[in-house]
This record gives sequence, C-alpha cells and structure tokens, in this order.
Amino acid sequence: MIEVEVKLPVADLDRIRGKLLKTGFKETAFIEERDTYFDNQQGDIRANGEALRVRETKDHLSGKRRAQINFKGKKLDDCTMTREELENGVEDGAVCRNILQAIGYMPAEPGVIKDRVMLQKGRLTACLDNVHGLGEFLELEILADSEDERETALGQIGNILNSLGYQISDTVRTSYLSMLQNRKQA
Repeated sequence: MIEVEVKLPVADLDRIRGKLLKTGFKETAFIEERDTYFDNQQGDIRANGEALRVRETKDHLSGKRRAQINFKGKKLDDCTMTREELENGVEDGAVCRNILQAIGYMPAEPGVIKDRVMLQKGRLTACLDNVHGLGEFLELEILADSEDERETALGQIGNILNSLGYQISDTVRTSYLSMLQNRKQA
C-alpha cells in the first residue's frame, strides 16, 4: 500500500474543517494518537528515511482504545510525505513496545501526541491535528494500491489544497517527531 500524503502547518483548524465539510467531507472520528518511534542502535531506520512506530489510539467519544505497529518506507518523491506503509493491529501497545525493546530497538524521544479530527470524502482522508508541543496541522492522504494510482491521488490532494487556498509547495516533508526534536534542540 502506498500512502500518498501531504502535511502543512495551519493557523485555523476550525476554518479548514468548515470548508472541508462544505465540500462534502464527513467527520468520522475524534481521537488521541500516541506514537512511539523506534530505531536500532545504529540508527539505520531513521538514517534510511524510514520509520518504525507503535501507535496507540483513544477515541475521545467512546473511550475505545486500539494499537498498531507501522513501518513507513522511504519517501517516494521530493515534495510530499508519500511512501509505502505497512501496518497491522496489535492487541496491546505496551507489550508491542516491550517486544521491540527486548529485541534491540530503542524508543526515540519524545513521543508524539496529537488530538486528531478525521474527515473522509471517498478515498481521501483529511486529518486536522493539534500536535502537543507543535501546534495545528492539516494532513491529506489517499491510500493507493499501486504506483500507477499515485499521480492521480496526488492530483486529487492538490485540488483539495487549492480549494483551501494552499499549494503542494506549502506543505512540509518533516515528521512530527523530527519537528519536536528540532524544537527541543533549539
């Protein structure tokens, strides 16, 4: 699966939410996500531009919790966050984190915590993120089944960005983890 994704910092999530709802998006979830990223002792995963994480999610409305493990491959282009993504649910996020540590993977600091409103329109997902310690961001993504679908998906995302007053060139390619680490070092 290829995750075609863009991310951009924004100043007013409520305004963007309103515009997306007017164009046919439907709100599907209000959740908290807690991400713990891992790397081996040599730092190979991050050095290769890849990511390994355990994500724990809590639904703010129902209180329901779930966890998953994700691997994200190298970015596939020079302007977006598009890359192969493999993910699978796990029964217990804490046990998954402990397993990764037991086999030599180390957690990266800090953890990434965000409150996320998810909206859906067809295959396109919009995430309105309030990232603790960073601020507000919009993520737009489409899961593509093949490389052939990637350009079409990117065009659809570009059209949504344009309708909101943004362009692909306004997006960032830096992960929330890297942004938080850079802020901590400054």
